[in-house]
Amino acid sequence: NRKIAIKRIKYLYKKSLEVFDKDPDLSRRYIKILLEIKRKANIKLIRELRNKFCKKCYTVWIPGKTLSIRVRRGKVIYKCLNCGYVKRFKIR
Repeated sequence: NRKIAIKRIKYLYKKSLEVFDKDPDLSRRYIKILLEIKRKANIKLIRELRNKFCKKCYTVWIPGKTLSIRVRRGKVIYKCLNCGYVKRFKIR
């Protein structure tokens, strides 16, 4: 069951990337479904997808298009260009 959920999550993310240029709303819908599958299967989001989309507006993050990346004072700062959501990561 867990393996099936992970496969579906990966597939939905891949489809979300493919369809983003043509239909951003459909892309966001795929991300919402992906998160719903994650919640229902009671699993953590796989590491490779953890920081690939905005947690607020569900937009797929594509650097330069939907994402601004800055490095300041030992932190990497991701800013969603769609809704303005900011996510900070410490640099180790």
